[in-house]
Amino acid sequence: MAKQAKQGRIDTEPDAAPLALSLGALLGREEVVRAPEDVPPEEEKTAKPPRELPGRVILTRETKGRGGKTVTRLSFREGTPSDPEGLAKKLRSAMGCGGTTEGDDIVLQGDQIQRTAEWFAARKVRVTGAR
Repeated sequence: MAKQAKQGRIDTEPDAAPLALSLGALLGREEVVRAPEDVPPEEEKTAKPPRELPGRVILTRETKGRGGKTVTRLSFREGTPSDPEGLAKKLRSAMGCGGTTEGDDIVLQGDQIQRTAEWFAARKVRVTGAR
């Protein structure tokens, strides 16, 4: 069997001949790309600042589908928090338990309804479902 000759590498530098042209230039449809300083500033949006805490929290206790273990589910009304992962982390450390996010809801391990209701009440968030 004969050895095959090694092929040279393809030069990918911007000044390389085969790759120096853009697809638009090859097709004759070259568009002028504006530099970032030529781009006009976007109009300032008058959106509300992101909410760290929601307007209302609904607390529920669940055991179904969790092997008999109790979890506390927090669902949000009147605006969801801007960073549910960050809020879940704050709640986990404040309650001293594990937890995660499932969609827009936060699930804390254990029966944490009373403690969570007090935590949100101290931050002036309306709480529903605390018993």
